[in-house]
Amino acid sequence: MNGTYSPEVATAIDLIWKSFNKEKMQQGYAMLEKAANKGDADAFCYLGRCHMGEEYVWCGGDFDVDEDRASQLIKESVRRGSASGVLCALRNGNLTPGVMRDMPFSSVKEAFSEILDQAKGGDAFCLYMIGNAMFWGDYLIIEKGEADKYNDEEEYNEFAYPIAAEYYEKSFDAGLSCAFGNYRTIYDSGLADIDEDTYEEYFQQLADNGDPLVCSDFGKYLEDEYENREKEALIYYRRAYDLGDKRSAYNLATCYGRGYGTPQNLDKAFEYYNIAAEAGEPGAMFELGNFYFEGRGNVTRDYAKAVYWLGKSYDSYDEERRWRPAAELAILHQDGLGTIQDDDMAYRRLSEIEDIVDEIWEPLDAQVLNALGVAYAFGRGTDTDIPRGIEYFDRAIEYGSEEAARNKAMFKKSIFGRWSRR
Repeated sequence: MNGTYSPEVATAIDLIWKSFNKEKMQQGYAMLEKAANKGDADAFCYLGRCHMGEEYVWCGGDFDVDEDRASQLIKESVRRGSASGVLCALRNGNLTPGVMRDMPFSSVKEAFSEILDQAKGGDAFCLYMIGNAMFWGDYLIIEKGEADKYNDEEEYNEFAYPIAAEYYEKSFDAGLSCAFGNYRTIYDSGLADIDEDTYEEYFQQLADNGDPLVCSDFGKYLEDEYENREKEALIYYRRAYDLGDKRSAYNLATCYGRGYGTPQNLDKAFEYYNIAAEAGEPGAMFELGNFYFEGRGNVTRDYAKAVYWLGKSYDSYDEERRWRPAAELAILHQDGLGTIQDDDMAYRRLSEIEDIVDEIWEPLDAQVLNALGVAYAFGRGTDTDIPRGIEYFDRAIEYGSEEAARNKAMFKKSIFGRWSRR
């Protein structure tokens, strides 16, 4: 409760949250451990943040994600009088009544005021935390009675977002990029007076400062917002990768895959998809599976590897994007390609994409339509519904599917209009 960080903690924070360099981040972590051993309350807080995952610290530092350890460290920082620990505990649910009873602050507001004073003094991380308190609504808990002023979340955001944006911008100017995702949300909301030029200047500034995640996002921004900046976008994608963001290899791969900003090179695309997939990027896992499913470029078709990577992609994607691997997995399971033939599993995957089958790319659209026809006409994985199956065969035939034509030929229609097996 001295109102400022010790020199050791201040230096460690800069090393861990500004360097984006594994060796420097590990050096900063060692400094925090040493300070904690001497009883530095803030050191406990920031040690805890190091173990809370990539939402709290760049994954390139290779810190173990350990929520229990993080919780213990942050609670200990509160008990020892870290104002940063109080705000962090409030944000992640560790500020339990028992912890509050043990803290030397009279209230959460007292701890907030201490961080606010440090923020006014220009401390980058405290500027970030004040911005977060406003952005996430923690301010409503800190300032009792404040919640009564707002009828809903929208009204609160109209008040809080401009304040949060101001603190975030000051943290950017102080060299910290942690808040840019929240800043982007504020910009997109239109609830703060952030003009497009200011937004783009901060975006590029933080990318050029060496944050690999912002660097990769800025490349995507250039790709999406401009028609003639392909080479610049590629430069930022490559810079992000060179800075250690292995997932950004996915963006490099897509550039090589479609010849964006560089000549098309499917072998290079496959190489970078491999790197990004191993780093846990779901889109790259899907693309690897697709390479093996189709046998693209110089990659030999390998259904077993296709099942492996498509399955990992399916498990890693959110529901909105899961349909992409589901479409190919349905074919593989129905035909027993690279895996045990499984009609039930095939139909489960088909049922996930049946309503959006028109969005599936060529030539897979014809295969999926045929697979739906097989499921319904032959009763494979679902109840038999020959007319429905024939409808899908007909749609697949329109796409040029000879297999669907052969399948349809196995049925006949009576003079009364009823379909049956021949």
